[in-house]
Amino acid sequence: MAAEWPKTPRLIGGKLPRLDGVLKSTGRAKYTLDINRPKMLHGVILRSPHAHARIKSLDLAAAEKMPGVKGTLVITAAGKEVYYAGDEIVALAAETEEQALDAMRAIKIEYELLDFFVDEADALASKKNTVGGKAATNVSKPQTFAKGDVAEAYKTADAVVEGSYGASTICHQCLEPHGVVAEWDAEGNLTLYASTQAVFGIAGQLATKYELAPGKVKVITHHMGGGYGSKFNAGPEGEAAVELAKLTKRPVKMMLDRADEITVGGNRPSAFGKVKIAGKKDGTITAFEVTSYGTPGFKGGATVNVGLFPYVYLDAIDNIKRENTVAFTNAGPARAMRAPGHPQNCIITEFAVEDLAAKLGIDPLVIRRKNLPPNVEAAKIEKKDRNDWLSRRNTIYNEQLDIITKLCDWKAKWHEPGKGPKKGPWLHGIGMALHTWGGFASAGENDTTVKIASNGAVTAETSTQDLGTGQRTVTCLITAEILGLMPEDITLKIGESSFGKSTGSGGSTTLPSQAPAALRAATAAKEDLFKRVAAKLKIDPTKLEISVGKVIDTANKKEWAWKEFCAKLGMEEAKGVGEWTAALSIDDAVPKLSSGQVGGVQVAEVLVDIETGVVKCTNMWAVQDCGLLINVLACESQVAGGVIMGVNYALFEERIMDRHTGRQTNADMEFYKLGGIEDMPKIHVHMQNMPERGVIGIGEPPTISTAAAIGNAIFNAIGARVPVAPFTADRVLAALDKKGAKG
Repeated sequence: MAAEWPKTPRLIGGKLPRLDGVLKSTGRAKYTLDINRPKMLHGVILRSPHAHARIKSLDLAAAEKMPGVKGTLVITAAGKEVYYAGDEIVALAAETEEQALDAMRAIKIEYELLDFFVDEADALASKKNTVGGKAATNVSKPQTFAKGDVAEAYKTADAVVEGSYGASTICHQCLEPHGVVAEWDAEGNLTLYASTQAVFGIAGQLATKYELAPGKVKVITHHMGGGYGSKFNAGPEGEAAVELAKLTKRPVKMMLDRADEITVGGNRPSAFGKVKIAGKKDGTITAFEVTSYGTPGFKGGATVNVGLFPYVYLDAIDNIKRENTVAFTNAGPARAMRAPGHPQNCIITEFAVEDLAAKLGIDPLVIRRKNLPPNVEAAKIEKKDRNDWLSRRNTIYNEQLDIITKLCDWKAKWHEPGKGPKKGPWLHGIGMALHTWGGFASAGENDTTVKIASNGAVTAETSTQDLGTGQRTVTCLITAEILGLMPEDITLKIGESSFGKSTGSGGSTTLPSQAPAALRAATAAKEDLFKRVAAKLKIDPTKLEISVGKVIDTANKKEWAWKEFCAKLGMEEAKGVGEWTAALSIDDAVPKLSSGQVGGVQVAEVLVDIETGVVKCTNMWAVQDCGLLINVLACESQVAGGVIMGVNYALFEERIMDRHTGRQTNADMEFYKLGGIEDMPKIHVHMQNMPERGVIGIGEPPTISTAAAIGNAIFNAIGARVPVAPFTADRVLAALDKKGAKG
């Protein structure tokens, strides 16, 4: 029997609290920082204090003689260059963390200071290269695209708007910092306790690097405190710990401190775009032209997904022209951050669309409905697209707009920009934004194993990692659903590379990869159980069915309690292995268990104090599709968490670099601003359940449009565009001053 999602599920689609909630709330969950191995050493890294320099000399003699020091490792040798303040130079390990820090201060190093740029505008204006590589300057060759004729469209438009919009660089701020504990045994086996999003992947990376058989490297991540895209590799700190552990023949713990976590743990690149947009009185957008740039730091990829401009409306606009440039700067490198590129695209696009609506004098809801991408005939969709999104996207977005406008009472609350209710210095505003995301199964292999013992105990094994998003609960929930048990009846083994194949938790691929694998494993284990016991009882296994807590022989009208039936296995064990990949998700011979591509709409309601510039986001409404809902409570939590990250992106977070020293001035949790509980709005989540689409990832999409919606709500409140996120008090006041100057 092929595994299929139950037509009338008992557990799937309900609201189940996380099974690991008690462990985490009581402090019993073990994170990487909690791991302490016998004779363990503590590692630290000496980092460059300069944004760009050449190392003239490096002397470790005094440091190596310091008390407790057991090993040193040169990462960047004399004669080489460092490219940002925080770049790794030397790692060392000592008996205690204090001894390691003392020894690090004893390292003697001379630098030749070199030119640097930490500001995008400075890098764009310069003819120098300060970030290494073969390029003549820090500026990439522009990416360009054009379709239609934007110039001609401007001539016939009823309104043309030009504006500059953008979002500043923000830093990863994982509550659990990057780090590992590395240990080699006497037989040359490596065990790595890591805070990672790719347990199986890192095991493979290290096995390749050290030319080891895959089974000789084991990576363990039982619990982790967030990664958001920044923890796919061992990182320089992990590689240094592995090398020092091999050198000293002792375990080494290497964890980033808070300053290092912010400086070197990765960033979401900045993105700024100059947009020219044109449209008709009925709301039809006839042209969209954008010239954009941003910085990922001293290395990294594009700062926006330039190919997505003008984002959700891409396939509805006939005339498009775009150009994007990457300006490399002497700052820490970018790493993927929840929905890479999309929040930046969303801000730049949605601000321009909102401003055009204002110029045309129409409700922005009208312009969004008018320019939604059309549905594509199913017959014209290529198999490689792997889903039915294209055939129903217009319908889904319109349904979402219907839902959210009722939830937030849009018709009553929306007003012309700057002409809403006022209470003292506080002005009211409401704003909207749309988003999309993939969320397909991963191309790589993901498998789960389910075992049933003769005492009725059920064990599920998977090497995938739970980032705190609820994968533990999902695996147990699905297994219990198929076997007629409760989720707490399932013993789960998770987060160890020896438990099978899995892909990294990125791109919202974990659930659509792992949930079908668990379903297939549980189904296969059930069938194996039936086959083995039926042979002993001399009954037809095809007539056996699972009910809650029991097995029923429908042919003989006989039933057994679960444990009673399993006891008939005797010395045997029933077992099932389930696998899932992107290729299987489009295989016509396999039931549709997962797909991809989702839509979402968010509305923000704000109050803006025109005397101080302070913005209070009071309400956020989020309507989100993610296919089949496995655990509604977890889905709602993911959406709320994404909105919270989006509120921070909109109102608080910003990396601040000193152009004179080249250093980040707010590499801590005091001056790198994050919103607290009282800063958060009331979050209203509505999940669209589409079980016929199969499971789709939910991790990234709900954080995409939050900042754009808040920015548009501020515009609606004060009638002036605050063009760059975060929308801080000084930027709000500057926008008001500019509006006042124009009369």
